[in-house]
Amino acid sequence: MDDTGIWLNQQVDELSQKQKEYKNRAFLVAMKKMVEEQSKRLEQLQGEVDGRLWNHEQW
Repeated sequence: MDDTGIWLNQQVDELSQKQKEYKNRAFLVAMKKMVEEQSKRLEQLQGEVDGRLWNHEQW
């Protein structure tokens, strides 16, 4: 996870701890899961781009 993802996760954690309503906490927990999934997908796509660039058969 990159610095932005880490920072965003920390912010969401802090906000969810301050929330008293279940609906708001549930939203923030879902948001945190989405951020983690997007970060994972970004890392996978960056790896795919690197792999395609270094594929000597397509040069």
